[in-house]
Amino acid sequence: MNIKAEVLSKLASLINGIPASSAHVIARSVNGRLEINRVRTLRANVLGVKYEIRVTDRAVKIDVHDPLNREEDYSRLLLYLLNALERALQGKSATPKKLVGLMQLAGGQTARLYDKKAIDFLTMEMDGSTPEEVRRAVEDIGGVLVEHLNATWSFEVTPLNGVRIRVAFWQGEEDMPSGASVLVGEEVEEVGVPIEELITIVEMTINRFVLFYRKETGRQPKLFHSLYF
Repeated sequence: MNIKAEVLSKLASLINGIPASSAHVIARSVNGRLEINRVRTLRANVLGVKYEIRVTDRAVKIDVHDPLNREEDYSRLLLYLLNALERALQGKSATPKKLVGLMQLAGGQTARLYDKKAIDFLTMEMDGSTPEEVRRAVEDIGGVLVEHLNATWSFEVTPLNGVRIRVAFWQGEEDMPSGASVLVGEEVEEVGVPIEELITIVEMTINRFVLFYRKETGRQPKLFHSLYF
């Protein structure tokens, strides 16, 4: 993975700037933990991508493990991890609020087409899935199964800064097609995640979940190889 020098420099500055007294809270913003010794080591898990970032006086070394081997994902998520650390160091933290659709957020009208694309992808590719089948894929992206109204299954994941993303799926019947919904916690506005960044994270959550589902079950694509094709 090629990482720009300015990104490495900013990561080093942020990680070195984390006070020992708040290391746990800051690291939690990226689902990780920070070890402060002669070498500062941040281990984080974002949507199933595991990062190990080691910072010394002279260098920054980053090891990445992605079971899906999607460089476009772990390169982009590294930038969002950096943004999340920056927000956490500014004292921005999430207090769980109600779940809403993307279009209910400030600037969310730009998400209309993205939201429809994600729903179409979910309802097509997850048709016939059961809670037992999706459990492993949910765990793979760092999420948990939750109850949501009368949905066949639903899960929640908090990729960065404690902002929740909830995905719910309803299995169709003979005279009714399958359906899905994607909600986010209103705390996203409190933390200050830009709507463009949030849309991308939501898309990656859905796409990686479906790809992990196929990996765990051996299921083949029904129509779409991924959310982006």
